[in-house]
Amino acid sequence: MPRLLTLLLVTIALGCSSASGPKTAPVQGKITMAGKPLPNVGVTFLPEGRGPTASGNTNENGEFTLRTVRPGDGAVIGAHHVVIGSAEEGPRKKGSPAIPEKYGRFDTTDLTAEVKPGQTNVFTFDLKP
Repeated sequence: MPRLLTLLLVTIALGCSSASGPKTAPVQGKITMAGKPLPNVGVTFLPEGRGPTASGNTNENGEFTLRTVRPGDGAVIGAHHVVIGSAEEGPRKKGSPAIPEKYGRFDTTDLTAEVKPGQTNVFTFDLKP
């Protein structure tokens, strides 16, 4: 009997842990500045409510896919502030565009996104130099 009870408790715990996580939806998008793709840029969605942040980096075409816990799981459902900055440490590489500072801070960014359930959410952000 103790083995059966232990097995039952483990099964319940495993079942609850996956269902109790934050509800997310896939998020993809593109970052441009003055219409030109921005490669190697970090994108972070900061939820206005509770939940983990979601982040990703742009590829050479300025495209990104967000993740919270698992690759491609997206972002928490709801409203977000969007923060964008260089994905590389150290000084900016020659020829790479400078991202205006206002986009890199929660309290100054004017970029927002509403992540909706049951669909792939696609966002394009065109930064102003």
